[in-house]
Amino acid sequence: MENTKRIVWVDIIKIFAAFLIVMQHSISIEWTGRMPVNDIQWKIINIAFIVSRIGVPLFFMCSGYTMFRRKHSIREVFVRNLPGIIIPYISWMLVYGCIDAIGSSSVRIAIFSIVKTVIFGRYHTWFIATIIGLYLITPLLQEFVYDKKLLVYFLTLSFTFTVIVPYVRLIGDDRIVHTINDFNMNFVLGYVIYYLAGYFIGNLVFDKRIAILSFLCFSMTLCVCQVLCIKEVTDIGSQIQIFYSEFSIIGLILAVSLFVFLRCIANKDYGERAQLHIVKWAELGIGIYLLHPLLLPLISNLHGFNILAGTIAIYVSALLINLGISLTPLEKGFLKMKL
Repeated sequence: MENTKRIVWVDIIKIFAAFLIVMQHSISIEWTGRMPVNDIQWKIINIAFIVSRIGVPLFFMCSGYTMFRRKHSIREVFVRNLPGIIIPYISWMLVYGCIDAIGSSSVRIAIFSIVKTVIFGRYHTWFIATIIGLYLITPLLQEFVYDKKLLVYFLTLSFTFTVIVPYVRLIGDDRIVHTINDFNMNFVLGYVIYYLAGYFIGNLVFDKRIAILSFLCFSMTLCVCQVLCIKEVTDIGSQIQIFYSEFSIIGLILAVSLFVFLRCIANKDYGERAQLHIVKWAELGIGIYLLHPLLLPLISNLHGFNILAGTIAIYVSALLINLGISLTPLEKGFLKMKL
């Protein structure tokens, strides 16, 4: 279990996941109401938005695969893993806090603004708290994760209570869901299903047939989701997100099938130079994730298909800024994060 070799296909998926997250935040305002839903541009942007929602699950699956490739002691989690998350978070939140503090009426208010930002973060930093929580329970999870039967059992429980049970609401009765919430037993709920699924799937052996099947599964599910969204958007508006949320059946199928497909096509031999570039690019992901909201105002006036071009511009800009940071002593504070 002491395998520490860098896995290039994981880094490639992380790079793609980071782009999806930037895309989600870039097009969300345009998607939620600035365009008529019967416009062809909105329909295409809706497809992009559906796919963008897969970015976070991909990250968690990659994290689960890399974390469980070897055992981690409690001490190691606190000494090695958590600082690699917390330090970049604090560094970037200090930047956000200082920006907020500009123009404050007093030093006290400015300091309070900075401290508040560091403690509470921004809308996109919930991801940091979630990954910290998953890292904290890793020493517990690994006690059974290496037993395939127990891992399958856990994933079955997680799928049942995280994905299936909430659909009881469709029959107009939320009592079962409320009862489960009253249990206050959340061990199998939430993103832990993706965290462990990443390790489980990452260790399976795939061939070209699986790659084709996973792509077909992803494509057909995406088409079904798009048809469902177009049919229902007039009645429920942005609530159509519930159809493909991370913990819906459609969302789970999209995320898992895309993860399998990307793993299949990215799992190949790369030259030494290519590997170095891929690893470097992947390591910029945390900086891209934490920085890109600062750049979003630059594309606030773009509409329609132009917003997709704006997404690329935001991603490339964030990438270049963080590449510049990586060449300075600030790298350890802003970029060193293991996912």
